[in-house]
Amino acid sequence: MKIFSILLCLVLSLASPALAADRQIVASVFPAWLLLRQVTRDVPGIEVGLLLPAGTGCPHDYSMTPQDRRTLARADVLVINGLGLESFLGESGRLSGLMKEGAVLIDISSRVDQLLPEDDGQSGHGVNPHIFASPAMMSRMAVSLAVQLAQHDPEHASLYEENGRRTAERLDALAADFAALGGRIAGRGVLVQHNVFNYLARDTGLVVDAMVQAHEGQEPSAREMLDLVRIIREKHTAAVITEPQYPARTGRTLAAETGIPCISLDPVASGPSDAPDDYYETVMRGNLRILENTLGTKQ
Repeated sequence: MKIFSILLCLVLSLASPALAADRQIVASVFPAWLLLRQVTRDVPGIEVGLLLPAGTGCPHDYSMTPQDRRTLARADVLVINGLGLESFLGESGRLSGLMKEGAVLIDISSRVDQLLPEDDGQSGHGVNPHIFASPAMMSRMAVSLAVQLAQHDPEHASLYEENGRRTAERLDALAADFAALGGRIAGRGVLVQHNVFNYLARDTGLVVDAMVQAHEGQEPSAREMLDLVRIIREKHTAAVITEPQYPARTGRTLAAETGIPCISLDPVASGPSDAPDDYYETVMRGNLRILENTLGTKQ
């Protein structure tokens, strides 16, 4: 029995370094988590997690919970969308009080070009942070994430880079299909919930005639509703676009009043906690079909 106890202690002592070597890589929001899972595929010694609940959506008004703080305190790497989307984290310097010493912050928008200006004042950074709603921009973020992870973990650099390349290739193929659809729907006007679809509109050549919510979470007043009806009629807006993350009542009311279709597109700002690996592509291809069926034939 004594020999067994000694052997058991020896085994545990040898196992401890391996357990301690495991790295906790946490994504701040759902779209970043989807990318992180792809880019870290088959990389040994890491555990991937998600900070905000998967169904949260755009976290402009989110407040961190004690559980969130505990998750941050354990993280070795925090991956964020950036561009002010994670305003609940405060200024970047504040993270030093939330994360352990030596923890790494990776901003996957930091190496991405072709950013659009913000037009609803939500992020306060002057740049539209909803880059995840565009497959073309998600491809750029996949590459950015792979490069930065490879820099911080050079031992597995080739795995990160290969995963990033493959992920970007799939997203580029999806982006090409949206661009092809743009050849048939470019120039058509849409009314959107807020500025989450500006990048996708650029990808397809759609024109955003107006936004239902000048400020996210704030329903338009009666006067603003009349203005939106006037804009739809004057600009011959083709459709009203709502999102599953927000109530569609106002969009449906505007569509009924003006006789144009109301469609729901998912920007993949949120999703199920058990989302499959191809979740983003599946949802985006669903958006592609809706746009094609609704706007694919010019009136």
